Amino acid sequence: MSVEQLGDGSRVEIRPLTNADKAGLAAGLRRLSPESRYRRFLTATPRLTAKQLAYLTEIDHRDHEALVAVEPSSRNGLGVARYVRSRERPDEAEVAVAVADDWQRRGLGTLLLRHLAARARAEGITSFTGLVLAENAPMRHVLDTLGRIEVRDADGDSLEVALRIPEDPLGEGRGRLAGWLRAGALGHLGTRLREARAHGDRP
Repeated sequence: MSVEQLGDGSRVEIRPLTNADKAGLAAGLRRLSPESRYRRFLTATPRLTAKQLAYLTEIDHRDHEALVAVEPSSRNGLGVARYVRSRERPDEAEVAVAVADDWQRRGLGTLLLRHLAARARAEGITSFTGLVLAENAPMRHVLDTLGRIEVRDADGDSLEVALRIPEDPLGEGRGRLAGWLRAGALGHLGTRLREARAHGDRP
């Protein structure tokens, strides 16, 4: 567990998510606005099924890692960042971040992503990936300003983009990670992660 301070002075705890967090994760989703839920899951997700909760919380912390931010006084969950390693490319992982609406734009998502990137590096993962609509030229321009971004073909109308994780995510390279997160927070950066792959099956 790590205790961190945000720019506004708020203190949060960051720790690995466990299977004991099922109820808290379900409650956290209910507190998200419909827009925030859509940005996270790329589909309307009013609630999480038992299979989805199992997929999201019963993880090995190597190929599938998730970190949760908790408010020390209330013990409420404030945000979750996770990666899932690619089967085809073991040095890459898809990344997703969700932050409670009233804690957005306070630097929490960036902090979670930096800690997640450090965990990924420790497990031999060197790149994060996500999806962006091929027709979204403004977003592709934003990605181009973040640093070395690799753009690949993906399914349908989306492109897969990959960002190399800095060797020391908690030190150097913060700017690119922050920019990557802003892309995700604006709903422009998606993921193929379909929790439980629509029916609860693990990937």
